[in-house]
Amino acid sequence: MAQINFRIDDKTKREAEALFGRMGLTMSGAIMVFLRQSINERGIPFKLCLPASTLTEEELLRRVDDVENGRNCHYHDLIEVDEEENASPKVRSRRITRRHKETVA
Repeated sequence: MAQINFRIDDKTKREAEALFGRMGLTMSGAIMVFLRQSINERGIPFKLCLPASTLTEEELLRRVDDVENGRNCHYHDLIEVDEEENASPKVRSRRITRRHKETVA
């Protein structure tokens, strides 16, 4: 059997041990559940995301105005997926300008 060692702050460890204890699990048992579930789902078994935007309404409106007026616009990749089943995605670079959308192959 393999052994995994990692560091975690004391408060998180205490809180997790208390939670898992109420569930009848040890820390080791809870980590095993996480690992097995990750394998079963072929990924992290819960949603990972960035925190909600902290942009103010003023900043958001300024950014929209920049895009509409062609300021601070950059190339970016868009993935377009065909409607057909098992079709491979096509990646294109696009530049958004004030007057129109220009596609760059």
